[in-house]
Amino acid sequence: MENKKPKIKIKMSKEQKVTTRELLRHSFSTMISLKTKSISVEEAKAQASLLKQSNNLLKYELDRAIAEQTYEDLDIREIEG
Repeated sequence: MENKKPKIKIKMSKEQKVTTRELLRHSFSTMISLKTKSISVEEAKAQASLLKQSNNLLKYELDRAIAEQTYEDLDIREIEG
């Protein structure tokens, strides 16, 4: 009997919005892949690092939105091009 490992497909596009729900879904998917040995520990660590960076960006966006609503005369320069 052959041991087939499930393949995880992630659809990526330039217009895809990142949400905390999607990050959490990806995190659980990575944990399942690690548990089933579909990916190595090194790959899981790399994915965790990327998830952490993504989470930091979402936190930045939230903090910025709160600051813009809290302080009327706040001038935050645009860094996103």
